[in-house]
Amino acid sequence: MEKRETFVQAVSKELIGEFLQFIQLDKDASDPFSLSELLDELSRKQKEELWQRLKNLLTHVLVESPVDSWQPVEAPGEGSMETEQGSKMKKNIEIIHAITSVILASVSVINESENYEALLECAVILNGVLYALPDSERELQGSIQDLCVMWWERGLPAKEDMGKTAFVMLLRRSLKTKTGADICRLWRIHRALYCFDYDLEESREIEDMLLECFINVNYIRKEEGRRFLSSLFNWNINFIKMIHGTIKNQLQGLQKSLMVHIAEVYFRAWRKASGKILE
Repeated sequence: MEKRETFVQAVSKELIGEFLQFIQLDKDASDPFSLSELLDELSRKQKEELWQRLKNLLTHVLVESPVDSWQPVEAPGEGSMETEQGSKMKKNIEIIHAITSVILASVSVINESENYEALLECAVILNGVLYALPDSERELQGSIQDLCVMWWERGLPAKEDMGKTAFVMLLRRSLKTKTGADICRLWRIHRALYCFDYDLEESREIEDMLLECFINVNYIRKEEGRRFLSSLFNWNINFIKMIHGTIKNQLQGLQKSLMVHIAEVYFRAWRKASGKILE
């Protein structure tokens, strides 16, 4: 009981050291402390206070270290100042990462009867700052992306924006990596694509990447990849024409084994199509 209350109270700018220590203990496999178990044991009142404290701490950090100052800027002759600013930014990102860890673990213990408005605000804020993170902060990027995926899968408020973020991040990463893990995760949230309006400018960003999937061997060979490709036919009738054009341009260079998989993609799309899309 005491440890639970100590943890909740530690989420503050005054006790930031204690808060970070709790997060480190959770990462230490040899330590019995478990963040997920602790959250599961919190009362409704404690959870709501915790989420409010997370929001207050996150807001404080972002006011102290604005997003537009995160990307490193070279300024000759200001070495000591840059070191000080860099150290401060590194510390604040560590705090944001700790906050993200708690929010991520909180998603699975949310009860519909609880007031999780503060947690929702935290998730929306993190979703907004994701693209501003320096490339070096890949671990934090991954944690926020995981948060977006879990938020979408639980169907919580603002799931559309969270799902769109997760979709874009996973889509981009799946085309860069050779492992199939990201393709599997993308298939799990493939319905997030339908949150994008095909006719809006925001969709231009993903349009080319989606077409690239049809000429990506990793997608064609993997079961989840082929399921994902088939689902793309349901996005918009005009996009189907672009799919046809992309595949047609690549047919001559495809191995016979891959052509069989492409035929399977078309068959699945045809079987699930209806109305104008079927025509």
